[in-house]
Order: sequence, then C-alpha cells, then structure tokens
Amino acid sequence: MESALMLACESDSMETVEVLLKGGANPHLTDALGHNSANYSITAGSHSITQLLQDRGVTAAAEGPSEEAPPTHPPSSGTTPRKRKAPPPPKSPSQGPPTTETSNTKPLTVPTQSTESQRGPPSPAPRSQHPPSDNLTEDEEVFEEIRKLRLERGRLLQKIKTLEQQQSSASTALEELNALRNRLSEAEAERDRLLAELEQLRAAQVSGVTCDSEDAEDSDDMIDFPGAEKLLSRQSRALDTTSDKDQGSSKENPAMVEQLRRKVEELTSQNADLVLKVQMLEMFEKDDTDMQSSGPDFVPTAQYESLRKEFEELQEKYSRAQASTEASSIAEDTGAEEKEEKHQKALEEQLSQAKAELEELKEQMSLGVYSIEDAGMKPERGSEEGANLETQQLRARVQELEAQLANKTSGGEGLSEGGSDIIQQLNERVRELEAAQTDRQKEGEEENDTVIRLKMQVEELTKALGVSKMARQEEGDGAPVNGLQGRVEELERELKESVPRGKLEEVQITLSLQLNQLARERAEVATRLNQALLELERLRPPSHNVEDEEDEDPSESSEVSIASDHSIHLPSGGRALEAIREELEVARQEAAQALDTLCAERESRAQDVLQLRDAVPLEKHQESLSAVAQQLALTEKELQAERALREHAQIELSRLESELKAAQKDSINLVHSLEECRKSAAATQESLSEKETELKELRSQKALEQGLVSKEDHEAQRLSLQAEINTLTAQFADLARKHEKTCLEVFQVQREALFNKSERQVAESQLETVKKQLADLQAESTHIQQLHQDIQDSQGLIKEKDRKEALGALTPPLGRSPSPPSSGNPGQQLALQNRITALTQQLQDWERKHKAVVSGRMDEEVQSLLLQILRMTQKSQN
Repeated sequence: MESALMLACESDSMETVEVLLKGGANPHLTDALGHNSANYSITAGSHSITQLLQDRGVTAAAEGPSEEAPPTHPPSSGTTPRKRKAPPPPKSPSQGPPTTETSNTKPLTVPTQSTESQRGPPSPAPRSQHPPSDNLTEDEEVFEEIRKLRLERGRLLQKIKTLEQQQSSASTALEELNALRNRLSEAEAERDRLLAELEQLRAAQVSGVTCDSEDAEDSDDMIDFPGAEKLLSRQSRALDTTSDKDQGSSKENPAMVEQLRRKVEELTSQNADLVLKVQMLEMFEKDDTDMQSSGPDFVPTAQYESLRKEFEELQEKYSRAQASTEASSIAEDTGAEEKEEKHQKALEEQLSQAKAELEELKEQMSLGVYSIEDAGMKPERGSEEGANLETQQLRARVQELEAQLANKTSGGEGLSEGGSDIIQQLNERVRELEAAQTDRQKEGEEENDTVIRLKMQVEELTKALGVSKMARQEEGDGAPVNGLQGRVEELERELKESVPRGKLEEVQITLSLQLNQLARERAEVATRLNQALLELERLRPPSHNVEDEEDEDPSESSEVSIASDHSIHLPSGGRALEAIREELEVARQEAAQALDTLCAERESRAQDVLQLRDAVPLEKHQESLSAVAQQLALTEKELQAERALREHAQIELSRLESELKAAQKDSINLVHSLEECRKSAAATQESLSEKETELKELRSQKALEQGLVSKEDHEAQRLSLQAEINTLTAQFADLARKHEKTCLEVFQVQREALFNKSERQVAESQLETVKKQLADLQAESTHIQQLHQDIQDSQGLIKEKDRKEALGALTPPLGRSPSPPSSGNPGQQLALQNRITALTQQLQDWERKHKAVVSGRMDEEVQSLLLQILRMTQKSQN
C-alpha cells in the first residue's frame, strides 16, 4: 500500500512533499515490496526531493541489483512518468519500471503473449497511463486540493475569531476598570467641594457643634471596607446638612438652602448607584471564585446560570414598576378624579416597594460587610433616615402650599379675576410639567436639567402664591387649586421614580455578559460542526461511473457478479454520506444565521443603550428585557437541536467507517479475482499460440502428403481461425479494461485513507496548541483580576482615611477653635499611594505582556498557515 508521501515523490511535487513532512508524515514507511519514499523519488528522477529526504536521514531501501540500477539511468529511461499519474496495469515489458528493464538482461525475442504469461504480479508503482485517464486523475486531484484548501481556510478563520474574542474580553475589562477610576476621581472631587462648602456654613453656626460631634463619634465606629464611604458617610452628611438647615433657616439665605437640598438629592442618588455597583462587584467576585474552584469544563455553565438568575431578578423588579405605570395610565383614561386617586395609590405602593427594596439592600450589605455588633446599628438607622429625608421635605413643602391656599379660601373676600388668573397660571405650569415629563421620558440624557427646571417652576409657583396673598378668591376655586397642587406633587414623584443610571448600567453589563456567553457557545458549536464535516469529507468514498458491458461470454459470469457485488456497497454509502452532508450543511447555515441575527440584535441594543445613557422608560426597558428572554429561549432550543444533530452525525460517522472497512475488504477480494482472471487470460493466450503452431504443422504435413489443398477448405479454415482470434482478443481487451478500473479504485481508496490519517494528526496537534494557549490566557486574566481587586482595596483605605481626617477637621469640640488636621497620617497615605502606583504599573506591564503574547502567537500561526495555503494554491494553478 502506497502512502501520500510516496505518491508525492512519484509525481515530482516538491511543495506537497514539504507540506507532508511538516505535517508529520513518516518518510520511513515501505510498501509491500520494501520500497520507501526515497526509492520513489529516485525512480521519478527528482534530485531535489532525494536530497531533502537524505537530509532527514531517509535512504533508499536495498533490494539487490534491481534497486541499484535506476539511479544510473534516470535521465535516459523513456519511462519517466508525468506529474500526477495513477498506477495503471502493465501492458508490455517496454512500459515497466526501470528496475524490470535492468533485471531482464536477455534480448526480448519472445512474442507478446508469452512475455505477458511469464511475467509475475505487477509492481506496486507502474509509471505510465493513457492520456484520457491522466487528465481525469489530474482534475480529481486538483479538485481535492481545492476542497482541502477551503476547509483549511474555514478552520483558520474560526481560530482567528476565537482569538479576537479573547482579546476583546481583556480590553473590555480594562475599559471598565478605567471608567471606574474616572468615576472615583469625580466622586472625590465632588466630596472635596462639598466639604469646603460645609466648612463655610458650619463656621457661622455655634448651636450645631454638638450634633456634629455626636455624628463624628458615631462615624468612628464604622467598619472599614471599600464602599463604606459611599454608602454611609454621605447619608450622615445629608442628615447634618438638613439639621443645620432647620436650625439656621431663619438666618440664612433661602437660595443657599435650596442649593444644598439639591446637592443632598444628588448625593442620595449617587449613593443608590454605588449600592448597586457594590452588589455587582460582589457578584462578579463570587463568580470568579466559582470559576477558579471548578474546572475549565464547568465555567461556561456556571456563569450562564448566574447571569440567568440576575436576569430573572431584574425582570421581577421591573415587572412591578411596569404594572404600577400601566395602572396609572389606565386610570388616567377613566376620569380626572379617579385618575388622581388611583395614581396616588399606585405611587404609594411603589414608594413602599422602593422602601422594602432599600431595606433588603441594606440587610444584604449588613450581612455581607458589617460584623454582628451593636455599633453597626447606628449607621443603618442613619441610612434609613437619609433615604426618607427627600420625601419628607417634599411633603412638608406641599403641606405649606396647601396651608397657604386654605388661608386664602377661608378669607372669602377679593375679586374672582385674581383667583381665575392663579388657576390659569397653575394650569399652565401643570401643562409645562407634563410636557417636561414626556420630554424627559423620550430623552434620557437631559434628566438633571429637567429636574432643575421643574424645581424652579415649583419655586415660581410659591412666589406667585406669595404675591397673591393680598388678593381674595372665591369659595369654589379652592378645590381646583388643591387638585393642581396634587398634580404637581405627582409629577415630582414620577420624575424621582424614573429609572436611574445605575440600574441601566447594571442591565447593560448583564446583557453584554449573556451575549458574550452565547457567542462563545455558538463558536464552539460551529467548530464542532466544521470538524464533523471534515470527518465526513475524509471518509466519503469516491463516486464511480459504472458503464454497461455488452456481449460477454458465459465464462466471465463469475467475474461480473463479483464486480457488481462490490459496486453495490459504494453508491449506497455515497448516498448516505451525501444525505448526511446536506443535513449538516443546512444545520450549519441555520446556526450561522442565528449567530448573525444575535450579533445584529446585540449591536442594535448597544446603540439603544448609548442613546439612553441617563434614563430609560420602564415600558421600553420591559419590552427589551422580554425580547432578550425570548431570544435566550430560542438560542437554547437551537443549541439543543444542534447538539442532537452533532450526536447523529457522530453515529453516522461510525457507521460509515465500518462500511468503508467492509468496502476495503471487498476491494482486496476483487484484486485477487482480477489476478486470477489475468492468469486465465495468459493461459488462453498460450493455448492459442500452441494451436496456431499445431495448425501450421498440420498444414505443412497435408501439403506434403496431398501436395495441394482446395481453395474452399483453405478459406473455411482461415475464417474459423480468424473468428477464434477475434473472440480471444475481445476477451483480453475486456479483462484489461476491468483491471484498469480496479487499479484506479484501489489507488483512490488507499490515497484518501492516507490523506485522512495525516490531516487528522495535524488537526489534533493544532487542537493541543490552542488548548495550551487558552489555559495561558485564562491564567493571565485571573492575575489581572487579582491586581484589580488589590487596587480597589488600597483606594478604599485611602478614601476612608481622608474621610476621617476631614470629619475630624470639620467637627472640633466645644469651646475650641478648629485646628488643622494632624500631620501623622500623611506618611501612611503616601505609602498607600506609592503602593497604588506600583500596582497600577504592574497591571499595565501584565496587560502589555498579555497583548504581546496573544498577538505574537496568533501572528506566527496564522502566517505559517497562510504561507502553506499560498503555496498549495500556486501549485494547483500551475
């Protein structure tokens, strides 16, 4: 049996020999007669291939004088083969290999029939063939190489995509780290500015010193952790600012108080955002620990389950909010009075739900971060009071406005024109508020400007009421004014209960993680489908065109039956393979279409998220979440279908392998039968030659005995002998044609089996290298995450110490002037800052090293594979 390397040496193809040697082909293999690849290259007369094999330590196998003669006569031998020739059956001694020419030293004086009868079994590598069969074999080999090049290109593209996904995941993690650092710096700048303003306010207040000292003592009992400053200190500061404002409201400017109240509201919103971020960080850390504890085979499933749980929790939260908004929208259609009552109830329910959620978050944070001590209860109470502070202030303002309106209506004097003007003004303000609310729901980027404008409009309403205190109003106008005032309160609550930026970012992160996981699973399924297709292509038997034969003798009936039995197996296996190949092609197209649609939806969602950075309407958010849930369900079903299809393909592969083995056994039996037929044909040729000699002797004897033979007898004898000769020549031609077909079939089956084996070995080696690269990348990513965690811890310690120093500087004891902060902590602070810079530098070095390793490995492998593809394409074009 000839190997692929032997065939490449025989066809004088230097590029194919180099590719096979790089792929791990064994040049020391020998055929049935002991010939190796060096013998085939010497017979073909290729000095370059012979030199290449000698450099690798391969020498020609010694087989006596028949193997020593070919190197001395390769240029002069007239039997040097053309490129890409399949081994045909031997025709005559002049067409044999050079070894037969050198071994047979006697002159060729024997007739053709006797030489063919005396010749033994054919050599394993005959060197000539008819021109039509040469063209057919060359075309088949060119098509086979083109198909292999296309499959190799698909594998390379798939590998490049996986490497790009890994690189993009590392870059996204670094971008998130930079974004968190920027927001941290902005929060620190805002804290410093607020500390300066509070210091200016507290310098003029003497009565608020005791409260500040008590708050400072309570804040000293807090437990140090990275998010403590964001979660607790700002709420306590909000309480301090509200107490100071209540005590000195009669002395200070009302504009300053309003400005401080706005800042407190912003701080509470930032506090809620930071609570969500801390939860996300804890969840990511938990996922990382799960990934490290479990093996690499279980990482994708665990991450997918955690993301699905988060998605379900978000769905429950937003379904409740959507139910409240739908109830309010339905109530607005029924009537003005019913709308106000139902909307007020819905808002109260939503407020209670928000309080319950806030309490749950606080309990989770206290269980995960705080220790079980008595000191931990004080910050929790302060946070609850800070959360309810904003709603209490708004209610107090609404009650003041209602009291002023009640005082006006109790007077009962004045002109009706002034009251109607006030009602018209209030109507206009309410319309403006409604328009502002709709604009805010449509454009999420102008949230802060809209809130400020609404608050300014509320202040203008209060001023208008103060100006019209001296005017009198009719009794029937009190109820519309109260209704309009309630409407103003409802609009303010709706603006405050819109979706914050923190929740939007949380949903965005979870959706991006889910889409990344689905894309990875799609890539894995696509690679498995490609591998299954490759296996089917390798195991597919060649299609043969069986021609009908006519006018065969009864003596050939056994041979025809054997050939027909062999031809039954191959088309059936070919049809099954074609059917399986079509099914797998359809499945792969469906998977590619699903992946394309998923990528398109991901891009559209990313664009929608960019358009809705600050706020997103609850209805649109719920619709997007439901669409994502449906898409996830569809992708899960498709994955299950693809897995079932892959299992079916594996079963078919095993069945086809068994059929291929059976076909090979049948081909061996067919070769033996053909050899027997050839021997019988040689025997008939010998008998024919003997009869001819006997006929000549009889004719000579009759001529001697009788002298002359009649013309009619002579003609009859000649015709009978000519008929026998024609039948025998026809039988010999049929046997020769059958022998050629059988040799071609055996050669193609052997060649495909050898090519499949070499390609399978190369694919396994490439798979091992890719697995090693993935393991290295995973180790580097875990190290980067550890560095990220260390940086966050050190930054939290620095911020906590800065906060304590600021609180100590802002709250001096009674009877003492505020002293500058102590100079004992700067040394420790400087050491922590140096540690942060060192960790940041180390993180940058690891990132640079990671990028260099990924790009270097990918460039080397891709460059080598592309060079190999280029060489094979040039060879096929030539």
